[in-house]
Amino acid sequence: MKKSEYPLKTRLSYQIDNFMSKGSSSIFLALMLLFTLGFLIILIIRGISNFILPDETLNSWLEIPWRVYVAIIEGSAAETDGDSNWLAKISSIIGVLVGLVLFSSTVAFITSVFEAKLAELRRGRSMVLENDHTIILGFGDRILEIIRELIEANESEPDAAIVILADDDKENMDNIIRDNIDDFLTTRIITRSGVVTNINNLKKVNADQAKSIIIMNNAASWRSSEELKLADAMVLKSIMSIIAVCHGENHPPITCEIHSNRDRELAENISKGSVKALNEVSVLSRMIAQLALSQNGLSVVYSDMVGFDGNEFYFYEPEDSWGGPLTFGESLNRFKSSTPLGIHNKKGEIILNPPSSAKIEKGDELIIFAEDDSTIKYYDKAIFSPKTTHIPQVSQESKPQRVALLNWTPKTNIIIEKLCSYIPDRSEIHTYVSKKENEMDTFLQNLKKQYPKITITINETDLNDLNQLNQINPISFDSLLILSPSGTTIEEMDAYVISLLIRVRQILRKSGSNQWPKLITEVMDSDNIDIILNSGVEDFMVSNQFVSQIMAQVSEEPLALDVYDDLFQADGSELYIKPASYYFSFENNDSITIPYGECVQAALLRKEVIIGLQINSEQKNRNKMFGINLIPSKNKKFTLTKHDGLIALAEDEA
Repeated sequence: MKKSEYPLKTRLSYQIDNFMSKGSSSIFLALMLLFTLGFLIILIIRGISNFILPDETLNSWLEIPWRVYVAIIEGSAAETDGDSNWLAKISSIIGVLVGLVLFSSTVAFITSVFEAKLAELRRGRSMVLENDHTIILGFGDRILEIIRELIEANESEPDAAIVILADDDKENMDNIIRDNIDDFLTTRIITRSGVVTNINNLKKVNADQAKSIIIMNNAASWRSSEELKLADAMVLKSIMSIIAVCHGENHPPITCEIHSNRDRELAENISKGSVKALNEVSVLSRMIAQLALSQNGLSVVYSDMVGFDGNEFYFYEPEDSWGGPLTFGESLNRFKSSTPLGIHNKKGEIILNPPSSAKIEKGDELIIFAEDDSTIKYYDKAIFSPKTTHIPQVSQESKPQRVALLNWTPKTNIIIEKLCSYIPDRSEIHTYVSKKENEMDTFLQNLKKQYPKITITINETDLNDLNQLNQINPISFDSLLILSPSGTTIEEMDAYVISLLIRVRQILRKSGSNQWPKLITEVMDSDNIDIILNSGVEDFMVSNQFVSQIMAQVSEEPLALDVYDDLFQADGSELYIKPASYYFSFENNDSITIPYGECVQAALLRKEVIIGLQINSEQKNRNKMFGINLIPSKNKKFTLTKHDGLIALAEDEA
């Protein structure tokens, strides 16, 4: 065997280092060893001193270990040797000094263990012992809105928990949450710091025992394509890590945000469990396109729909099923304070606004729009008997629209495509950008081939220049969409939108016209809503808030995303606010007073489902939800004029 090249002292030091590096337990054992060694050495010294010069205060030799022990543990106990001889006193003093060193080391050790534990807690590395909790992976701009929505959703639970795992500093996360959320109701917020794709970190937050998991995308939609691809890849890796933690078995429902439609499809088919992937750009673009062509107030309906503090979707079947044959039309009058919107059948298909004759069978669920699941009550018999049997004839001709879009963002091309699928022939869509790129021209040429009867242009102009903005002639458009451009922070993006809005408003005021175009703007921060509303905007879209609310809602009910996907498709039924004159005749009356149930029946005759009313006289009143009344009781009476509206789920605007 080869002799070591290192001296004994170096090798011994190395072995001690390895032993001490094992952690607090090895340090504690070392202290106990030192205590035992010190005790034995002082015991030997005291024994030798007693042999040389006997201590007359001792009753026997067996009392020496006790005297040594007391001297080491409690220095004041050395007073017991006050009457001893000088040699015994010296050994006692040595014992006290050794005890002080060992006691100080023990105190230092205990303090360091506590400090290390506190540091570990601050780093957020400890285990989470929760069950049936919601896990959020990542910490970004949307996190506060998601937490607020989940707190609202958990209000009926006595003790709910949200666990956040992110590659951020725990103290920083805790401070941001505490500074921005005042009331947590019954929900506890637990933060942990770590890489979200790491299997050990996911085990620490008890991912396999979670109620649902939300995966945040760390790249905003306006970032470069390379950043978006990398961020999507990290989301996919997180999903795979969750599946691995669950040993490939059924995992908690996963809700995530993915920018690429290809990767979104991949994510949703990655396992047998529920994975719902949201594409922010696609959802918001389709929603904004609908706002541009609808009557004012639709954004308020959407805002109520996606938030837990308003109304939301529920999938409902009574415990005893439907109690016999039932059609969708008949089901509308079987609920008092909620409204069926469609059917989720046994095959898993979602059908919004089905024919009134569509049969509902055992195993089928109704898609109910309600304030809370506690407000859903199914009656075996109709609770309202409508008398409406006919509706007025409405002209099906749609007026050509002139729409202007200001700014080019990742949403702009999708918005233009959706607008083209909605608007009639001879309409115009004009987009104004600060700098025209080659890809815009390619997109424009392809779109013109697809929609030859619609005028589509992309124009370069300085939107910060009031004179160039005036040349656009904003007053000549039916709708004006101000989109949020890319920026470093959402505050910068909103500041740009508000400054552009002020310039547009100034031009419209100088025109002297009372007929302004419909102003629609995209807002990133919900705190800026009041500023936007005071600038004359009639519809607004709070991008971050909407996406966060949808993600929170889907985490509680995964099928809700399928409803939204269907709702925002150009094909099929969508939400519109239609004039009351489409449903009732006002030929000899300025107004009519009728129960809401008659409005439901009139909509059914038009092959539509309504979810509420809009009172025109309250359209500017924010305290009354801008005139929006959602799912009132069918017996409640309303006085309607031809200027009021019905909020309908219908196949077209006519």
